[in-house]
Amino acid sequence: MFSQFLLENFHFATSIFAALAFFSIFWLYLDAWQERRTFKEGLKITGFLLISLSFLAHAVLIESPGLTSVNLGGDLSEKISLILRNLGYLFLLAGLISDPLIDKPKLAAVAIFNIAIPHLTAPILAVTAAWLYLRRATIGLEDHTKNVSYAFFLTAFFELLCIPDLFSKSTNIDIFHLVAPLGPIWIAAHLVLLLGSAILIKWAFFYLLKRINTQLFIIFTTTTLAIFLLTTVSFTFLLLKNISEETLARLSTDVSVLSYALDAKKSETLASASILAQNSNIITAIGSSDKKILAPAAESILISQKLSSLIIANEYGQVLARGEDRERVGDSLSGDSLFKRAMIGESISSISTTDSAISPIVAVRSATPIKLDGKVIGVIFSSQTLDNNFLDGIQKATGLEIGLYGGETLSATTINDTKNLSRPIGIKNTNKNISNLVLLQGKNYSGQINLLNTSYFAAYHPLKDSNNETVGMIFAGRPSASIFATAGKSIEITFLITVILIIFSFLPSYLIARYISSQLK
Repeated sequence: MFSQFLLENFHFATSIFAALAFFSIFWLYLDAWQERRTFKEGLKITGFLLISLSFLAHAVLIESPGLTSVNLGGDLSEKISLILRNLGYLFLLAGLISDPLIDKPKLAAVAIFNIAIPHLTAPILAVTAAWLYLRRATIGLEDHTKNVSYAFFLTAFFELLCIPDLFSKSTNIDIFHLVAPLGPIWIAAHLVLLLGSAILIKWAFFYLLKRINTQLFIIFTTTTLAIFLLTTVSFTFLLLKNISEETLARLSTDVSVLSYALDAKKSETLASASILAQNSNIITAIGSSDKKILAPAAESILISQKLSSLIIANEYGQVLARGEDRERVGDSLSGDSLFKRAMIGESISSISTTDSAISPIVAVRSATPIKLDGKVIGVIFSSQTLDNNFLDGIQKATGLEIGLYGGETLSATTINDTKNLSRPIGIKNTNKNISNLVLLQGKNYSGQINLLNTSYFAAYHPLKDSNNETVGMIFAGRPSASIFATAGKSIEITFLITVILIIFSFLPSYLIARYISSQLK
């Protein structure tokens, strides 16, 4: 998420830098216009001002999928930016074409006819402006405008790289990753814009810094922009950092609460086993191995307590009855660690994992001894599988996405797959840091992860059996998108207020610069 944050601020800074570049050209033309006020120069001035304002509007746009908000009506700021930029290009072309140095090019007419399609029109208009400036530098005597033409060629390339954004909602995953906001083409476009803006600023400042009044104004304006940018980036960074830390701390607490829910389930299964262990008829039937009494009793408790399994075994570990399968008896559980603990008189519950075809089965198992005259004559095993339904109940109460792992394999979860058709049971954890810390060291983990191409803030706690050995993990998380929804709105408002303040700072900067220059005279 912080990579998205950095790119989002890179987008904001680049757009502000581009706005400053075109504003500096606007100010240069405006300064020259004071000496010779002509209509064609006024068109150029208006064009550069509109392009500068368009990049200010573009700066406000939140493009990160995890930070998207609708404070400005979705992509309203981008629509405003495109309209202003196209109008700016048209005013600039009109001013350049009306200059008697060269004839009106046919390409300009094509661009005007296509203005109904802003995304496609912008690169045509920008490259036309670049071509006209290059003509003035090569055919005319204005060799100094060659750098301006290079900058406009780069701007046209930026506009061209923005066209793939029209395909950002493609269902083709390869196309989506290529053209998505903050993707490879997006980064390339902003780097090109940054280079073009740098060329413009270098060219403009060479002339602007020759007069004290303009020099002071540019210094004040640039300093103000730098302060606003630094403040904005610092604020948004601290905002995201605080939200991340608070979310992870809350998740660590939440996953601890889930551990208590598992403890409660252990107590339930142990209580279910104790019901049979204290039944006098069961104690008598154990002694005589009367399966006609044991089997119905086991089945009745299994159904009434909603257990997954209930087993009655004698003191040698031989299964006398199964509530879930009356016919499967006679096998031995003498090697079971819970049986051994129960035979020394201990009632115990544990988390267990059992291999199955698709994924391990994670269950709570309990064992309680059956005693006659102080001697253990048998053991009652009760078991409850921790399945999707169990986790759904916890999710309904907590709002968390939850998962249980048997070892590294997901056994049950509340998360649906990317098509929202099934649950990704059976997938393995591929994050080695989580495996090493939780499964091997038995410690807790919290951080930002990627699961099924979705970013989550997550906390993992180890699942341990009665021997304190880690047999799996419990996962609790929230999608990063939901966590950063509020952050996105705050960042968008911050960007918007910053842009407004930048606009309003121009007048004080100009007045202060003019006052200081008048005092120096």
